[in-house]
Amino acid sequence: MKKFNKMESHLIIDALTFYVAQVESDILQMEKDGKRSIFAPGFYTQISKELKEKVKSMTKKDKYTN
Repeated sequence: MKKFNKMESHLIIDALTFYVAQVESDILQMEKDGKRSIFAPGFYTQISKELKEKVKSMTKKDKYTN
């Protein structure tokens, strides 16, 4: 399996970070409006931590720093 290069890894992690921030904000806004989400606040944050670690483990290591 091909691994991500550093640029691809940063792009995926940044996109995930912005997406999670938006979804968490939407969930909190729903609760404020009296609506219920099927996902609790913090759910996407926890899942994103696992995904970020997975992306990092699938990223090429810099041969000059390791």
